[in-house]
Amino acid sequence: MGYRLLLALCQSIVRLILATHGGLRVEGAARVPRTGGVLLCPNHICDLDPPTVGVATTRPAWFMAKSELFSMRFFSWLLPRLHAFPVKRDSADRAALTRAEELLKAGEAVVIFPEGGGNEAGTLQPLHPGALLVALRAKVPVVPVALINTNKVLPYGHIKLRKSPVPVTVIFGEPLDLSDLYGKKGGIEEATRRLTERLAAMLGQPVPEGKPQKHD
Repeated sequence: MGYRLLLALCQSIVRLILATHGGLRVEGAARVPRTGGVLLCPNHICDLDPPTVGVATTRPAWFMAKSELFSMRFFSWLLPRLHAFPVKRDSADRAALTRAEELLKAGEAVVIFPEGGGNEAGTLQPLHPGALLVALRAKVPVVPVALINTNKVLPYGHIKLRKSPVPVTVIFGEPLDLSDLYGKKGGIEEATRRLTERLAAMLGQPVPEGKPQKHD
């Protein structure tokens, strides 16, 4: 089965799930550039987040996904066919970062969850700098993406879907222009700060403090 056909099938399944479990609302989808390399950086609160971003975005995208999924027989077949590639979380996975950079330079849309994983509280966590490193090296805009209520349909750490009293909401923010940070000392840290503050504002949450969390 070809990529576009498989993608359309999976998107239809996800849309049906969301429609029957509270609905889906998308805001700002037109803010994602239609062409050229772009990095999409959503917050992460549960396992429903990646497919939700996949149906909300206006263009096909590549996804950086945790390597553990690729050890499962079904996902090891499915994920590469849906343009997902593995990353070893909580480590400087150069192969994954290089792959993301290559895709961005080739004009593709790439999705990276900079928190590195979800959390039970559903609150924004400190961001890992790898995503912003890639964006600065590839010289592409970064689109912050706010995911709200996905954990009401699929709570963190659970596998059973629930009916949500409110719709899942996906908000695409204005692209961050980081061109003033290209090649500058401290650019990665400043870019990470800007993205963190933008996501926190979009989610209506405080800016997280401390170091990025490790995930099992």
